[in-house]
Amino acid sequence: MATYYISASGCDTNNGRTPETAWQTLKKVNSSVKGGDTVCFKRGDTFFGQIRAPKENDSGNPTTYKAYGEGTKPVVSQYKTARKDAWENCGNEVWKIDLTDTQKFDGNTTELDTNVGFMKVDGAIKPRKFFELDKLENQWDFYNDKQYVYVKSTADPSLLAEDIKFACNIICMPFSDNILVEDIIFIGSGSHGISGTVNHATVRNCEFHELGGSELTTHFRAGVRYGNGLECWTDSSDVLVENCRFSNTFDVAITMQGNNVKRGWINMTFRGNVIWNCQQGFEIWSNGELEDTGFQNCVFENNVCVDTGYSWGYDVRGNKHCSAHLLIYQTECPLCDVTVRNNTFYNVKVAPIFKAGGPQAMPKDYKIVNNLFMIAPRQDIILRSKDTTDEEYQEFYKKIAKDNQIVETEFYIPPKNE
Repeated sequence: MATYYISASGCDTNNGRTPETAWQTLKKVNSSVKGGDTVCFKRGDTFFGQIRAPKENDSGNPTTYKAYGEGTKPVVSQYKTARKDAWENCGNEVWKIDLTDTQKFDGNTTELDTNVGFMKVDGAIKPRKFFELDKLENQWDFYNDKQYVYVKSTADPSLLAEDIKFACNIICMPFSDNILVEDIIFIGSGSHGISGTVNHATVRNCEFHELGGSELTTHFRAGVRYGNGLECWTDSSDVLVENCRFSNTFDVAITMQGNNVKRGWINMTFRGNVIWNCQQGFEIWSNGELEDTGFQNCVFENNVCVDTGYSWGYDVRGNKHCSAHLLIYQTECPLCDVTVRNNTFYNVKVAPIFKAGGPQAMPKDYKIVNNLFMIAPRQDIILRSKDTTDEEYQEFYKKIAKDNQIVETEFYIPPKNE
């Protein structure tokens, strides 16, 4: 087991064993680190590309990714930044850039992808992605094929903006078993921050910002977009996510989800996190019918969720109705031992709780206790389905009011990201 250092001013021909002989790139880290090693990222620096942890880890000696030095947390970014001379005029106020040609952009030049989730233009997110070229209408609308990104612009985009970034369908860090990740900022992916099936993982004091919006190409419907902060896929276990920060995700900040479940999600804890301006806060869904599978000993506690549903993705998504702090889709596995406790939920676009099928479909073992819900006057605590009766809604409301505190208040509404 060894400790390695990485710095923006390092060199990949160094041995990486001291801050003075640090490596420079994630490509070098990914090709060199073995299970149980520790990688230290220099604070204040930005590193482009995926972190890919080794597979041969063991729970007693987790592979560790953390920060060193003084200053702000190190950043792991997937952004691709267009160079000034990169744009080609296609006519009709449409310009294109080749995101398979690394001479056309800076940033993440290691992982190539053209499935753009959003553009970031002079600091403002531009989310209007279209799936047909002739649909582009307004400045900064975009469309991509497998080579180019096409952008609607009244002039060469480089003349209208100093900084044009693309967030592509590249996960910042795929999950690997037996890892510890702390004090790192993940940003600029059209996909997820950290995602995958994982056993034995701790993610602590990290940040997840500006994520999602790429097309989910595996979906049976074309044009579905996605992207979460931290996603634990089917059959994950023994995960702790604590004291992290999440903002501006296209979909949900934290989720446990997946299909073809063989075991489920076991011993999962999400504690002390702060979530704001995400489309949803905490999500679960499961697909599977095997006995004794599903969610077991899963806890979401002492978190703060603020301004949920006010993400940049709200205006460009189809399913606006499920903008909720607590998102519960289908729960087809038999077990749903999830406890949501001691959290503060403040201001939500639609309703604090969404359950597919309405409140009458809530799993009996999904427990919501000792939370503070601050809602707008006359706002429903849970979104009703078309089949929800007044009696069913009132029964659910009384249960939430009995076990939690519900406060009606007026809110400051965050401005849109223009």
